[in-house]
Amino acid sequence: MINQEIFDMLFRFANKNEYRKKIVILINIYSSHIFFLLYILGFIYILFNFNKFCYMDLLKYLFVPFIAIFISKIIRKNINTRRPFEILNIQSLVQHEGGNSMPSNHSVSAMVLAIAFIYIAPKYKIIFIVLAIITGMSRIMAGLHYPIDVIFGFLIGISIGVLGFFVLL
Repeated sequence: MINQEIFDMLFRFANKNEYRKKIVILINIYSSHIFFLLYILGFIYILFNFNKFCYMDLLKYLFVPFIAIFISKIIRKNINTRRPFEILNIQSLVQHEGGNSMPSNHSVSAMVLAIAFIYIAPKYKIIFIVLAIITGMSRIMAGLHYPIDVIFGFLIGISIGVLGFFVLL
């Protein structure tokens, strides 16, 4: 119930005018590119600051995000939920295939990468977390995910990120 109400509110907000639609579309199109660029820059940062980092840090940085995305894809395939635009018969703001909505892979990857960036550059943690949240919210606003898909994605990204970077390894 509340999942649907929050979705409706955010989707209507994004569709209220053309300016908001364009912003949501731009975020949906470019946020994954921005995170990928930041990921590459983080890798280079680790390589050029090897006096501060070690091989284990590099391995964590490389593999923890992939583990999170891999686990997300397995969960997603087994849950196999439909996207809001399929169920509600609405037009999403971004062209997308149907099916496999939960968890949001964009939310998983954005949040686990935010945790990775926090691991190597903790003083920018607020910026990284806000970027991840904006990414997830934009997926709801575009009509691609329900809030629960994004929240579940964030929880996977945070859990695996914190475990991989700060607890287990």
